[in-house]
Formats: sequence, structure tokens, C-alpha cells
Amino acid sequence: MARAAGAVLGVEVVPQAVEDARENARRNGIENAEFFCGDAGEAAVMLAKKGEKIDVVVVDPPRKGLAPDVVEAAASMRPGRIVYVSCDPATLARDVARFAPLGYCPVRACAVDLFPGTAHIETVCLLSKLHAKQHIEIEVKMDEMDLTSAESKATYEEIREYVLEHTGLKVSYLYIAQVKQKYGIIERENYNKPKSEDTRQPQCPPEKEKAITEALRHFGMI
Repeated sequence: MARAAGAVLGVEVVPQAVEDARENARRNGIENAEFFCGDAGEAAVMLAKKGEKIDVVVVDPPRKGLAPDVVEAAASMRPGRIVYVSCDPATLARDVARFAPLGYCPVRACAVDLFPGTAHIETVCLLSKLHAKQHIEIEVKMDEMDLTSAESKATYEEIREYVLEHTGLKVSYLYIAQVKQKYGIIERENYNKPKSEDTRQPQCPPEKEKAITEALRHFGMI
């Protein structure tokens, strides 16, 4: 990547990681990369204030994701693209939602199984600057993206199929979401809240709640 760029600037809060990056650049003959030890959010703010022209921003945060000020600082530099490397789909979905009002939308994502035998996954997501006259609107269902580590073990459809196969009961996504919320797994606005104040939301019957709970136990989600 560095060889294809005019210049690369790396910021890392861990001093040893900075030294390793410099050594890797030296060994690979990379002469257009600079690495600094410091807070990524503060560095982004500094670059934005200097008016530095950044074409691409690459972020690779820990499992907790990006702090809100880092999201704002990255967007304030107005790069054409942001590459987000994540080890937690839940915080990735949260941060992608934070980038949206700042003018960036996800255009491509790739999942890589770096943690075989676990519920964890590494994801690389490309966000692009949204131009008012040159963009395509896409609908992304957050129930497919917004995953907690527990939720990633089974999809809604897998839970429905398990319940139907083992009990003969048909359960809706709404009922599954209600039971998940009861166990603190998720809280989804689109499933858990009525569309209007006057709408009464059906509640999951006890027998179906019991069946869904058993399915969640089966998939190791509770």
C-alpha cells in the first residue's frame, strides 16, 4: 500500500508498535512512510486543523471500536475513502452508523476468519464519501450487521428453524427479539418498538418464549 501512495502517515499509541512499524518499513525499503507515537484522535484533529489533504484513512481499533471524537476527526479531514479494520462486528456497525451523518457510507465489506473455532471475526469495511449527485442508495438491514458476540452465533432464521423443528411452533422475528432483549443480548428499535404511539405490540406467548429460550441455550447465546 505504501508503494502505491505518495506518502503514508501512521499513528499508534503503543511505542513498541511504532518501533516495529519503522523497522518493517526499513526492511522493506519503504521511504515514504512516517510513524508517530500518540493518540489517533488527537493526531487526526491536528492534521484536520493543518488542512492536510488525506486521500485514504485506515483505522484498526481494538475490540471496543473508535471513540466518537476519533470518528468526527477522521471525517473532518474529508478523505475520499475510509478503510475500517474491525475485530468486533457490533462496534463496527455502531461506528459505521456514526460515520453516516458525517457523509460516509459503507460500499464494501469482507469478513476474514482469523479466530477459528470462536464466535469472533475480523472484518474489513470500505466507507466512501457520499457525493450528493453521485451516489447509489442501498438499504442495509441492521439486524444482519449489528451483531454482539452472542448474537453472531445464530441468525434469526436459524433460531426460527430450530424452534419449528423441535417444538412445531412458528415464531416471529419480533418474538425472538423480545426474548433476546429479556436476556440482555440486543435491543432493536425496528423489532422492539411499535411504529406509532397508539400501536399495541404483541407480546411473545409463554410457550413460545420457552421454546426460543431453549434455542438460545442450544446455540450458546445464553
